[in-house]
Formats: sequence, structure tokens, C-alpha cells
Amino acid sequence: MKKTVNLPLYNEFINIFSNHQIKSWQAKHFWKEMDLKPPYRTKRHKSLMYSALKMLLKYNYLELNVEKSTKKTFSYNETPRLNELRNKHKKQKLDRIFSRKKTEILCEIREKENNLKFIHSLALMDKSLEKFFIDHQNNLEMDIRNMNSNLKFMEEILN
Repeated sequence: MKKTVNLPLYNEFINIFSNHQIKSWQAKHFWKEMDLKPPYRTKRHKSLMYSALKMLLKYNYLELNVEKSTKKTFSYNETPRLNELRNKHKKQKLDRIFSRKKTEILCEIREKENNLKFIHSLALMDKSLEKFFIDHQNNLEMDIRNMNSNLKFMEEILN
């Protein structure tokens, strides 16, 4: 059974990884990108950052760049594992966004299908109205096809 490890300053690191490629970064680069405001710029937070870097090394999300590291400062590069984490995070983000959008689209489709049923019921009542509603019917059907296409597209992106 895998043990879950809590990374200190997880949200700050995820934001960094989402927006940057880590190539020859030193601790100061991470610190600068965290952009913590004064009440959070404490020795404790700096210590948490170094602990997190150590953990990221231990679990192979980062590796030391031995060519650029010195006795006093380490230089870090990302590993393929970090890229997997980045992609997983982006996919989770997309999944949340697409889930909300899918709900909206399905609601719109139901509404437009309801409008189509209404048009058909009116046409059944009086056949002469059928030609009058044909453009409306075609527009509704086109809208439904486009929305279904968007739903399919979102599924393809996630898979």
C-alpha cells in the first residue's frame, strides 16, 4: 500500500509547475515565484520550501543539476515524473471545468429539444404552420448538433 506524503507548500509548488519548466532552477527561483506576501515570508516558510524541495528530489519529481550546482547552492531540473504530475493536475482542472460546462450544455439541449417538441405539436394541430416553423426547427436542430459535438470534443480531450 502506498503511503501518501503531504508536500509542504503544495499549492504554491503546483502553481509553479503549472506555469514553468524547471531547468537549472535554484531555491531562490522557487522562492521568487511563490511570491508570498510579507506575513508569509518567514523563516518557517523558507524552511518549508527547502523541505519540499528535498521531498521532490526524494520522490524523483526533481533532480539535481550537478553541472550547475555548487557546495552552497543546488540547481534543480524537472524529471519526466514532474511532467506527469503537471499533466495530471491540468487534466483534473479540465475535468472540473468540463463537468460544469457539460451540465450547462445538457440543460440547453433539453431546452431546445423541448422547443422542437412544441413546434411539432403546433404543426400537428395545423399543418399550414409547418412551413412557417421550418427555419426555427432547422436552427434548433443545428444548435443541438453543435452542442453534442462540443460534448464529444470535451470527452476526446479528457481521453
